[in-house]
Amino acid sequence: MTPVSLSELVFLLFESDNNPLHVSCLMVLEPPKDAAEFAGELLEAALKATPVAEPFDLVIDESQFGLPQWRRCEHVDLAQHVRIAKLPTPGDRQQLRELAGRIHSARLERDRPLWEMWILYGLESQEIGLLVKFHHALADGKGVASMLEQSFRLSDSRKRFIPFWQLGQSIGHRDSSIISLSKLTSPRFWYQQLDLSVGASKLFAKACASRLHLLKSPIKLPFSAPRTPFNSYQGSRAKKISLATLPKARIRKLSMLTGVGELELMLTLCDMALHQYLQQHNWQDRDPLVAMVPLYHPQSGERMHMISVGLVELGRPAASPMQRLKKISQTYGKLRTQSSDEQVMEYNRYSALVNIVSLLAARYDSQQILPPAANMLMSQVDAGTEPLSLMGAKLKQTFPLSLLLPGQTLNMTLLDYHEQVHIGLVCCRQSLPGFDSFALYLPECLEQLEKSAYDSLLSAIAG
Repeated sequence: MTPVSLSELVFLLFESDNNPLHVSCLMVLEPPKDAAEFAGELLEAALKATPVAEPFDLVIDESQFGLPQWRRCEHVDLAQHVRIAKLPTPGDRQQLRELAGRIHSARLERDRPLWEMWILYGLESQEIGLLVKFHHALADGKGVASMLEQSFRLSDSRKRFIPFWQLGQSIGHRDSSIISLSKLTSPRFWYQQLDLSVGASKLFAKACASRLHLLKSPIKLPFSAPRTPFNSYQGSRAKKISLATLPKARIRKLSMLTGVGELELMLTLCDMALHQYLQQHNWQDRDPLVAMVPLYHPQSGERMHMISVGLVELGRPAASPMQRLKKISQTYGKLRTQSSDEQVMEYNRYSALVNIVSLLAARYDSQQILPPAANMLMSQVDAGTEPLSLMGAKLKQTFPLSLLLPGQTLNMTLLDYHEQVHIGLVCCRQSLPGFDSFALYLPECLEQLEKSAYDSLLSAIAG
């Protein structure tokens, strides 16, 4: 038995049939022209890929005092984890999205290890879809991308399929910032938490003072986001996915032109597209949206931990593209500066506490008395710049699909791979009608932002 950490426990306790808390990745492979039976060959190779390494042989055991623990499974039946499905005729990309959405909607069964791999074939283009699912207690989006990249590279170098479940990665992100349940009985632990709480309280006080316009602070006060359709969760387990791609070269060029980071640019583009969606559906609001974004260590750039996030206030509905970009860049930049080496642990605890309280409020505030903590969750992962292949099949696209937190109907995850930004959007099927159009808004918004940036540059030169 291995005890779960507190962050892992949060994802296990807040999960329900309507709110499964796993992450997925949908990959599109282009098999060699002479590999007509590639899907069957991949399935056969996967089913023979034993033994299964830890943590992919672990199941959740909830028998002892009601607290879950990791328990090793003596025999992992790969047939329960590796599945194959054929798309109906004509086998287009829309049908691939629909099938991937249904698979992503289903909760992982806890009586076996918390992962799956699906091989989806029948596309008219002869491409193959490969969808993997991991419970968020097992891995986050960045961990999934890293494991899949390693699997592809090893498979390519050894000329045979080396699946991720044979790599033997560690569970989650067990480091000094993760609280183990066994520490809760230690007086030293509570003394450390009290010391950190003083710093976290100061951060909360700054957020309150900023809300009252007493001082300027990048820290956004929780539960001050406007209530929008992105917070009208209908409680349906059915999820819908939308996929979009943007050229990495254009994002990089725009970043150099404006002097703004690529993540801030993507936040701006998504903010523009979200407001365009709201306008198309006659939703009027004067307040800016609030995005929940992961926190990264200011020096190493590493993700702090799975339940630590920051709140970023986006642009106002009537703002121009450059005004929106400037506002988001300033807010996000100050937020990163706030997480300095001296305050990183305090901010880590503060943001994790905000996230847990937000989960509790969204889960049990059925009357929606409190305003939303945020309007959407946005995160970013990197799959590398070099092209990958698997058993001779080229990896053309890879879309991250994340979870919906209680009380939210939208999640956006960005993944950089081979000179493209792949955007996976997950939403509640009943809450956001016509959301398929969102993928079309993003290229339009990129053109608008590029034009606005060039116009600003020419105006500055002429002035």
